[in-house]
Amino acid sequence: MCGKAELSKARTAAASYPSAVAMHGGSDEIGLGPAFVPPRLPGRVVVRPDFDRAIDALLADLYLHSLNCARTFGSFQFAISATMEIEPALMRLMYDPNFREFPWPRTRVWMLDEAVGGPAEERRGERLSETILACSGIPESQFHILDPENGGVPAYEVLMREHLEWRERGQDRLDCCLVATTVTGSVRALEQGGEVGGCVAAEGGEGGKDGLVRIGTDFVRGSRLLSVLVSEGGPDLGKQLPAWARANRERVMPVGGEVMWYLGEDQFAAPQNESGA
Repeated sequence: MCGKAELSKARTAAASYPSAVAMHGGSDEIGLGPAFVPPRLPGRVVVRPDFDRAIDALLADLYLHSLNCARTFGSFQFAISATMEIEPALMRLMYDPNFREFPWPRTRVWMLDEAVGGPAEERRGERLSETILACSGIPESQFHILDPENGGVPAYEVLMREHLEWRERGQDRLDCCLVATTVTGSVRALEQGGEVGGCVAAEGGEGGKDGLVRIGTDFVRGSRLLSVLVSEGGPDLGKQLPAWARANRERVMPVGGEVMWYLGEDQFAAPQNESGA
């Protein structure tokens, strides 16, 4: 269980990366330009001066959340969409000494999605294995790869439910889902798609040869926290991100949980920001 010493370390780490939380229509003034208005998104928006410090804020909040869940429930159920965009955050979680006490021995890592049919470097499972499994010290039995060819999503969801059901009723859900946006402000793991039961059929990519399999959105919407890292994008990101969030609002907003967006002010050109959600 998590003791007072661990919580004290967590609070120290969080204090070194204070989150500037901007609710709809405003921004925190610490380190931010006076004219900057963050994009209006469902949930809470954490604004930092740049992308690098946005990662720090996300990890500080994730760290505190993981310790609280491990202390309260005895475990931390952590699901990740391990895209290239989230890799900088995963790597920093591994090497930053502020997060050395992350409760990996009591963490169970799940995958939200997996790429199929494309280049090997796009495999989410490989990326997670090379970062978290290789560097964190998490027991291998608590690290679950989504294998599209060995049982696929249906078997994976059965396994997830078996582990979540060890908790008391009402607490049997994921504690955190971690995702990152693409350069166009979307999150493939959360986009609309042809759902069949609890899984989504592979979606055609270039030439129809690559695609994606992912767990049902009921797992994401049932989570306690959805953390979204807004990756560095193109000049239209200020328009693309709110438009995508509006189109996928039902998939983004957890039921009884919270969604938090982490972004850097320097990622957005002020004249292109949308003010409507």
